[in-house]
Amino acid sequence: MKKALLYTLPAVAAGIIAGIGVLIVNPKAGSMIGDAIYLHGQEDESYAYAVNRAAPSVVNIYVATLNHDYSGQSTSTITTSASGVIMSKDGYIVTNYHVIPSVTAPNTSIFAQSRDGTVYQAFIVGYDRRTDIAVLKVEAQDLPPIPISLNDAVQVGDVVLAIGNPNNLGQTVTHGIISATARTGSGLLTREQMNIREGLQDLIQTDAPINQGNSGGALINTSGELVGINTASFNSLRYGTYGIGFAVPSRLAVYVMQEIIKHGRVIRGYLGISDDGTARLADSNQVGVRVGYIDPYGPAAQSALQVGDLIVEVDGKGISDVRSLIDIISSTQPGTVMQITVQRGRGELTIPITLAEDRPNVD
Repeated sequence: MKKALLYTLPAVAAGIIAGIGVLIVNPKAGSMIGDAIYLHGQEDESYAYAVNRAAPSVVNIYVATLNHDYSGQSTSTITTSASGVIMSKDGYIVTNYHVIPSVTAPNTSIFAQSRDGTVYQAFIVGYDRRTDIAVLKVEAQDLPPIPISLNDAVQVGDVVLAIGNPNNLGQTVTHGIISATARTGSGLLTREQMNIREGLQDLIQTDAPINQGNSGGALINTSGELVGINTASFNSLRYGTYGIGFAVPSRLAVYVMQEIIKHGRVIRGYLGISDDGTARLADSNQVGVRVGYIDPYGPAAQSALQVGDLIVEVDGKGISDVRSLIDIISSTQPGTVMQITVQRGRGELTIPITLAEDRPNVD
């Protein structure tokens, strides 16, 4: 042991003397060496892997108005720029309904531009206003479909990245977290106005910046998997709000896409009522949905249901709020007879109503 010390002490002493000499010559060397040791032990925080995995599947969407002159030549004017996500190798692309032109709009075409600059003409397969989802098709093969997360539910606090084409700047990535989940959606009643209370989205809320043109783009996790389709932002300088964006969950977007490809539309049940719009306290024990309006052409109008009735059960299942009523009705096939239990005054009665098909896709 003593011999080992005798051999190591001179080396240690020499190292200390050399270190003192370096510090005398360059007093900042100690700080530089300390920083180097510290940084060597740290991992650089980067989401490059996730972006590189997902970004090739995100496309720029352009809606153009075609102008034909008498010489036979044609030019086009871009009227809308947005984003889309490649969902299959053979060219199915998901974007937002509010991005695509009206079916009655004359001389309009849709184009999808891939990350490598290739431009494809896109055709509308179908759309669903209730979820603000549209499906496009381009004639191409071996496109890079985006990896999709369908099994793992997102959680509040998860880091997410939004990829899209904001303000036609080109593909851009923004960063944030999941702020909330299961937000009642924004079904588009018109192309200009959203109704946050009548949609079916079950939306993801995020503070990742979603600017104009990000619509239809991808919201991904840190593994580069699609967790949602960016659809709306409530950022407003006028009202002093920011960091409030929404995305349609990937599971719902895939379901809607598959239904559109298979049927040309999403088939849902329709009751033909809306609630009275009253807001309840967050911790209220009140349950049920108060009928505020009955569609005169809907199935509820052909029944004994009345404005003012409080719907408390459907087929024996308790109704806690508008969300639960929408979920039950929309997931039931048209033509099904449902037993609607309501409270009217001090009494309770059950009313049979045969559901019609929800037909929201009318421009």
